[in-house]
Amino acid sequence: MELLTAAETIIAVLLGFASIAGYIINRFRKKGPEKSLDGLSSIASRFVYLFQTHGVHRNQIPRFFGHDLTLADVSDDTSLLPKLTDKILDDACSLFAVRREWLDGAEPEIYPSHHFYKHPELFLEFIQGINSTNPDADLYGVVVAPIEKNMHAPALLLLQETIGYVGDKAISRYHLCDGWSYSYWKSRAYLTACAAMVCKHGCHIRGYHAPKREIEQLATGETLMGWDGEGFSELGHKSWYPEDMALRPEVYLDGVDPEQNNFGIRAALGHWLMLDMQGYMDTGLSGEHRQAFQDALDRLSSN
Repeated sequence: MELLTAAETIIAVLLGFASIAGYIINRFRKKGPEKSLDGLSSIASRFVYLFQTHGVHRNQIPRFFGHDLTLADVSDDTSLLPKLTDKILDDACSLFAVRREWLDGAEPEIYPSHHFYKHPELFLEFIQGINSTNPDADLYGVVVAPIEKNMHAPALLLLQETIGYVGDKAISRYHLCDGWSYSYWKSRAYLTACAAMVCKHGCHIRGYHAPKREIEQLATGETLMGWDGEGFSELGHKSWYPEDMALRPEVYLDGVDPEQNNFGIRAALGHWLMLDMQGYMDTGLSGEHRQAFQDALDRLSSN
């Protein structure tokens, strides 16, 4: 990651960042939509920026992407523009899982929306599709949860999928899954089911906390998540384990809005048990965890 300037360091001390993760998300957001919309007016410049943000240097595009592009073609935007056929543009979008409308410069939203709230079966199809089309890929997951504990604070589930290498450097594409209200009991249950499925499918999953406003900025889909090829490592050190929401009732319930007479807590536990019966809380890790959730619900019901 680039070093902070002296001015940035002073500002950081004065402001007191709520979290390393939130600050990094905000810094790298500045390298995404603003630059892509204001500084990259041509489709050729966006095309190159798309690759560079994911860690592929301009001169490495022909070797990594192919499509009969040459070093002379990518030497400058003027030479590249006549080579950019619809097939090349569509294949570049498919390669990095971004929207053609963004690459065309027509719309600011970079990533397609993935919403799996109330539909764990669709998320299962989604992650199985990734595994079937790219079976040898390393897959990483991140749950970015809000620092704030209120009903409207969102969470994100992000996936990072290796799609190739430039030398020894892994190049990845990213998938943004949003629509989670982190403190709402029903949303917490479905997010937990997705985290469990990620874990079961051999995905290394980590958790971070960030301010609500930073998560909302990332959730717009207007931030290129390649972050110069560094990927999720730019989010800093993990602070919690998302799979624990499917394993430990105290982690699962942390920050859930209890609502009136603990209705939210009871409903969250009941929904966990229902989704577990459907097979969606299986992390693939050893141990029997259902009884702990049933005992937690029984204790609440007896009070």
